[in-house]
Amino acid sequence: MDGAMGGIEQQVGHWMHAMLDLPDGTCLRLSRWQPPIAPAPDAPTMLVLPGRAAQVERYSELAVDLTARGLHVLSLDWRGQGGSSRLLPDPLVGHAVDFDAYLDDLDAALAHWRDQVTGPLLALGHSMGGHILLRYIAERPHTFAGVIACAPMLAVNTAPMPEWLAIRLARLAVKGGCAAQYAPLQGPRWVRNPLPFAGNRLTSDPRRFSMMQQVMERNPSVALGGASWGWLDGAFSSMRQFFEQDRLEDVHVPILILSARADRIVRADSHDLAARRLPICTLVPFAQGQHELLIETDAVRNKVLATIDHFLNQKIGLATRPGTLKG
Repeated sequence: MDGAMGGIEQQVGHWMHAMLDLPDGTCLRLSRWQPPIAPAPDAPTMLVLPGRAAQVERYSELAVDLTARGLHVLSLDWRGQGGSSRLLPDPLVGHAVDFDAYLDDLDAALAHWRDQVTGPLLALGHSMGGHILLRYIAERPHTFAGVIACAPMLAVNTAPMPEWLAIRLARLAVKGGCAAQYAPLQGPRWVRNPLPFAGNRLTSDPRRFSMMQQVMERNPSVALGGASWGWLDGAFSSMRQFFEQDRLEDVHVPILILSARADRIVRADSHDLAARRLPICTLVPFAQGQHELLIETDAVRNKVLATIDHFLNQKIGLATRPGTLKG
């Protein structure tokens, strides 16, 4: 086990990690939250899928909230970030070639955990993790009883550059052999000295912002810098594929989209578009709160968690309140 958010592990649980070797030579770090008192063996399991540049430790507080509701919690680090294999000699470059590889990562992780999950399987993906989750349920066989997409990356805010120009520049950069280089304004963003809270686009809560930084201060190996041209080109292609496919209307699993309307990283209007096409989708907008809705102020987090409880009760049939969960 390694790292936590603000000492959470020492108080109410810790992550247990395992490395999964994939046929292409990639190693994925798979994680299970271990609370002091484990939920019932057949209790539902929530798979938490991190966003770009995040690591499982960022979601320790969320894991505490979920286990308090009687859920098992699993998570993973996507290839190229966290404790999983990095894809370039410079480990701080957030790189990708084809987002289909992330779908393969999820396939491999679910296969590894198949015999360990005996109750209903749920998933919560944040940002890039939410994007991958929504693509996955639209394109591949799965056993999820319900999914939650928190500020899913379905379109990114490219301002002040027009989106069409950003897409074109990323494609040209990759074709020109610059895929592994940082995209503009995406240079290394993490150093050992604490990053300033002022101007950050993730959260309006200074304490939880500091907790995110502490994860990397304690274990710099899980830190990641900005995105490469290859990642950016792959993201644009994957987001376009999500909306262009004709399978969204055939996704018959309950979905909750948590949409931060003050988000400056992803575009909230893309959540509206997705919700109109997904048959069993509930979209809940939040006027307050930035991109990391689950690492926000208590006032915002409490509303988000209450929304998740309502979704699990009304759409999945699980009666939840802090400390209990009944099917």
